[in-house]
Amino acid sequence: MLKDLDIISIIPSGIMAMLAPMHNVDITDADSMFSHYETGVYRHDGFKFNFDCFIEENCLNRIKDKWTAYGVCDNYKQVLEYHKELLNDTNKSYVIGLSTVNRKDQPDDGGWRWSGWGPYIGTQSPQHEYIYNDVHIDTVYCYHIYEIT
Repeated sequence: MLKDLDIISIIPSGIMAMLAPMHNVDITDADSMFSHYETGVYRHDGFKFNFDCFIEENCLNRIKDKWTAYGVCDNYKQVLEYHKELLNDTNKSYVIGLSTVNRKDQPDDGGWRWSGWGPYIGTQSPQHEYIYNDVHIDTVYCYHIYEIT
């Protein structure tokens, strides 16, 4: 079942604070970099693609299984539906971390690509290797499900 994190701070520090601007993330604007959607579901762009670092550095919780599930979605509700059976296991506690991928933030050569981030469970139709070239797609989210203690 999904469980909320015991958060100490949402502000990245150290290397994550240095990396955030490289991903066009303003870590002084908490509302734009962090969202708590519902129990156990978070988006934290200040820890771009590194939600495990957020848990380890900014929460009292510990990660029991880092490789529970991951992929790409259009919104967090798709993750809840796609992984419904896993997330309804009352014997385990899970948290979902999302990271925003905006097409407008990608370079025209290289950048974020669909392969390597797990299955795409959304409803849009990627046609190219790089999201920059999929002009009909504005935003997707990389998600990661962690089992926590």
